[in-house]
Formats: sequence, C-alpha cells, structure tokens
Amino acid sequence: MRQHVTHDTSDRDGARGQRGRAAPRRGLARRLLARPAWGLAAIAIMVGVVALIGTTVARPVASVPSDMAPEVGKLAPTFSLSTPEGVPVSLEGLRGQVVLVNFWATWCPPCRAEMPAIQAAYARYAGQGFTVVAVTANEQPANVTDFFTARGLSFPALLDDGRVHAAYRASGLPSSFFIDRQGVVRAVYRGAMSDAVIASEVERLLAE
Repeated sequence: MRQHVTHDTSDRDGARGQRGRAAPRRGLARRLLARPAWGLAAIAIMVGVVALIGTTVARPVASVPSDMAPEVGKLAPTFSLSTPEGVPVSLEGLRGQVVLVNFWATWCPPCRAEMPAIQAAYARYAGQGFTVVAVTANEQPANVTDFFTARGLSFPALLDDGRVHAAYRASGLPSSFFIDRQGVVRAVYRGAMSDAVIASEVERLLAE
C-alpha cells in the first residue's frame, strides 16, 4: 500500500501529463468501492486494522511471565515487613530455616482453601526448622487479624504495600515460594497447594 501511494505521488510531481490517465484509474477505484461487496470488504479491513491497533496498545509493555522471577535456584528477594501488630519480620532474619513465603488475600477463595494445609504443616514442622510468612497486600490490619483468629492460624501474617508482591511477580493468588536454609528459592507454586504437596516440599528441604 505504501508503494502504491509513493508511485502515485511521483507521477503527480514528475509528469503532469499523466493526470489524464490517472483520473480514469481514480474513477475506477471509486466505482469499485461503490459496489456493496467492495464497500463491505473495505469496512471489514478498516475494522480489522483498528482492532489490531487496539490490541497492540492494550498489551503491557515489556511484560514478563510471572514464573520468570524470582528464579528457582537463585537467592530469594529480601524484604522486611510488619505484622498487623507492628512487629517487623525480615526474610534475611529467617536464614537458617526452611521458609514458605505465601502470597494471599482475605478475599481469595483458593487462598482460604489452602490455609488449613499450611497451618497443619507449620504446626507439624515448626520445631524442626520450618516457618511460614503469609504476605498480603493493601489489607486493613484488623481484617487480617480477624481472618487469622477465626481460622486458628498461628504463623505470621505480614502487611505489604504491593512492592514485595511486585518483586516476586505474585500477580496471581495464592503464590507460594519454598526457600531453603541458605535463602535460595527451591520451588514455586501458583494456586492452592494440597497437604501432600506442602509436606513433600518441606520434608525434602528439611532433610538437606
């Protein structure tokens, strides 16, 4: 299409005598577009172009799949957050323990479904060097406290403003990261985990 426009422009500027022959061609184009079938085809092409442009604009710039970061086998991004009561907890301070970093929300059904399994693993393996930190973003402290109290959850809940979620690419909830005693990410799960999955990962890392 660009070649056709360039060619027409060159003819107009370089050879005024060609106007007589160009006019019939333009008249033919108008007659073809005047036909219903051609008119509908032209409209369809324009709609398709607009849709393609809209899709391109809406696509996130430099999007990276969530499972690309943090990478398994590399150090977990460090962070320091506070509980609803204001007690600070840092991931670096948990070095030497096997840590499950669980990203969740009070409004997330799969998160609520897996909480009993996480609590059972915490109660069973805490004495062997396993701990859990449950990170939630933009929640009211009182809502988090009520959620944990109602379900008998005893592991720490941490309040995030969204930056730790972003660092871990935890856009889907729940997202869980198993971190070994050296602070290295060893397994990543997206979605609710079963009792068996949690127990298997924890026992494997505790045995190392």
